[in-house]
This record gives sequence, C-alpha cells and structure tokens, in this order.
Amino acid sequence: MKFFLVILCFAVSAAWAADKPIRIKFKDNTELEGVASTSISDTQGFTLKTKFGETHYNWSQIDINSLRQSSPELYQFYVQQSHGSAVNSNTVKIKLREGALMEGSVSTSPSDTRGFTFRTQYGSRYYEWTQIDLDHLKQSKPELYQFYVQQSQIDDIKTDDQIALFLRGRFIFRSDANSQLRNYGSVFDQMTNAMRVKQVTQRNQQLASITTTNRPLLLMLSQRCQTLSSITRNRALQTVLISYRNAFDALTRNDYANFAYNYKFAQEALAGMQ
Repeated sequence: MKFFLVILCFAVSAAWAADKPIRIKFKDNTELEGVASTSISDTQGFTLKTKFGETHYNWSQIDINSLRQSSPELYQFYVQQSHGSAVNSNTVKIKLREGALMEGSVSTSPSDTRGFTFRTQYGSRYYEWTQIDLDHLKQSKPELYQFYVQQSQIDDIKTDDQIALFLRGRFIFRSDANSQLRNYGSVFDQMTNAMRVKQVTQRNQQLASITTTNRPLLLMLSQRCQTLSSITRNRALQTVLISYRNAFDALTRNDYANFAYNYKFAQEALAGMQ
C-alpha cells in the first residue's frame, strides 16, 4: 500500500490507501473499519475497502468532525477536494495586476500551489497567483481567494497538531520549494527499521547507507526541527524536536551512538504523547 504522503505529489490523479485500517463514523452514527482509497479526480468522496468488499461513500454521508480526529490525512484530503470543487463550479471575473478584466471558468489542482488554469471563449491559459489582482479576487470570488490562501500556506507548520504530524513523518509537503521534503516520511521509516536491528555493526551499516543517500535531507530536517522548536510552547514537543535535531546532526557526522540515543528518546517521548 502507498502511504498518503505520496499521493498528492501527482498532479492529475492518484490513489491513496492508509498503511492500516481506519474507523469511519457516518452521520447516522454507524461505524465501519477499513482501508480508504481516494482519487484527486473524485471530489465527491472515497472508497472504503472492508472485509465485506469495497463501497464508495460521499463526503455528505460522513461525520466530518469525527473524521478529523480518526484520520487527519483523509480529513485534509476532504478539505482540499471540497475547496477544489467549489472553485471549479462557476464562472468568475478575474482581474490581472496589469488591469485586464476577463470572465471565464477556473480549474485548480490541490497539488498546484502556484496558480490555476483559466478558460475563456478564446481558449485556456495558465496564470500564476502573482499575476492576479488578489484584492479584486477576494471580492469577486471569495472561495477562489480562500483556495489561494490555502495553497500559498500549504506547507506552513504552525500548530502543535501539525508539528506532531511532522514528527510522526505524516505531514504532507506539496510545494515545489519543499520538494526535497516530500518523501521524508519514508526516511523516518528507514531509520526506525534500522534501529530495530539488534546487531550494532549491521545497524550502523544501515544507518551509514541512509546517511549517504539522504544527507541533504537530514540537514534540512535538522534545520526544520530548530525552527519548529521556537514556534511551539508545548514542552513535550520541544523536547522531541530538540532530540530529533540532535539525532539528525549526529547522523550527518556518522556518530551512530549519539544518533541512536537521541532518536530512541524522541521516539519514546512521541509515543507517550499519543
């Protein structure tokens, strides 16, 4: 199964399936457990595979508040899809920063943080948000403006919940600026798997391989942990962030013993926060 972190890197369509079953609560208070799969081209809902088979459910059938708690990744996908559906539904007047005013239909993609496609009677053209009069857009098409705000801040980690998601390797980086971080969750998995190896020499060999392949990413993760530790006021999160930073720094220095100590401490502290 592909992990959800990978799905939104594709611009047209893809499918996501969780690495383990999730529990879905419906508006009629019934619950089902299964593996969810989604498609970017499907704005109406998702497919849930249970031991009894596969069924497609619309978002309107789901208890969204419960979904936010039980599966933050699927909830985030719901938000992205519902924004996209609203944006694409009607014609809109767009004013460019240079002053030109046009009317047509808008097509957006949750994976595109730079702009959108605008279709008029004369054809289609791609515009970046930097070309648009955003003050005019805010008045003429509020839902498209909100989509712009969401996309422009798509990789911002500001809340403790987002920080915890990042520390668990499950935050979704989608902008081109953070393209090197998109698969960071798989590197977390590699480090965790290496730490399960009891034979020290073999474990260090695996860690050396991880370091050689991912040194620039490890440096970026260390820097991100330093930045996030100044954002949160949660002492437990600060402790994990500091330990992770020390672990990544140690790994880039090939100091495997120091890495193992800090990484194990951070993992245990993070597990205790669930």
